[in-house]
Amino acid sequence: MMNIQKLPLLNLCILSLCAGALPAAAASPASAPPRAVPPLRQFKDSVRVAVAQMTLKAEALKPGEDTVDALIPWMKRAAGEKADLLVFPEYLLGDFYLPDRLTDKLCREAKRHDLNVIVGGWERLPGTVLQHPPEPGTYANTVLVVAREGKIAGKHRKMHAAVGASSPYFWPPEPGERGENTMVLGAENGLVELDFGRVGLLTCYDGYFFESFQMPSLRGAEVLVWVNSRGGMVEPHIIQAASFITCTHVVAANSSHGCGSAICSYPGWKLDAVAPVLGSEALITATLNLAQLRTQRLNNRMFHQRRPEAYQTLVERWEPWKAYPQLKPFAYPSPAAAAH
Repeated sequence: MMNIQKLPLLNLCILSLCAGALPAAAASPASAPPRAVPPLRQFKDSVRVAVAQMTLKAEALKPGEDTVDALIPWMKRAAGEKADLLVFPEYLLGDFYLPDRLTDKLCREAKRHDLNVIVGGWERLPGTVLQHPPEPGTYANTVLVVAREGKIAGKHRKMHAAVGASSPYFWPPEPGERGENTMVLGAENGLVELDFGRVGLLTCYDGYFFESFQMPSLRGAEVLVWVNSRGGMVEPHIIQAASFITCTHVVAANSSHGCGSAICSYPGWKLDAVAPVLGSEALITATLNLAQLRTQRLNNRMFHQRRPEAYQTLVERWEPWKAYPQLKPFAYPSPAAAAH
């Protein structure tokens, strides 16, 4: 066994460097000091939430009307239910610039109905031309948050593109596919402070990446709002698991092409309200206890026992599919083969 007491000082320094005993030049993100979430600027003990499961039909718009006109009856119903927050599905607002006549009208209607409103649409980037199909990189799938004072309080751009609808695996994108495949992707979840507390946002396919629920919760979101517009049911097991893992209330909205709009409360991870009938329009409501949630988040053991240094695998790029070189990945038929 080496007797380090008899080694020259220079050798001891070399051993220390090899063993990593001296401080590193720069700390890794996982070993950096914890980031404190800023205190809430405004909050209430509860929030009454309404979710509109509906679909915008172009033929239903009368001459001179726009997409906001189709949302107004739902705002009126939500106001009648004494809601603080009304959540609409993805896409409903259609094309818009920030700001423009459409978003100004949305803000006015939110103020008139005394509602915080969340709704999705296609944001066109400044300086771009409105055309169909849009040029790649000129648009984003964006969720707007309008505060009841009539101002845009924040937004979220969808972070993961839903592509490959003709594949049984929804991958890869179809040759030449545009749509979400060529849109501008968001860099992180929208996080918005409203008069009752903090809201975190995610859009449709974002919810299949569980980090999309965890990140806004860690940054202080108390209510996670997951907007969708898809066939089938928004998966209740994802909603409930997200509530449990993130220590948040979770609100999910879907269009009436599908179903599964839901309001899930923490603790208990139960669906306080749900619209389970495929193809049906519905307005669901529930009151969420924020005072109790904050006590839970203050003392949540999973927050206190997180170990970011153990999760570095998550932020590395991996290619798990390369474990199967003996298998052939799905490929679309060639145009010639498809013609026959």
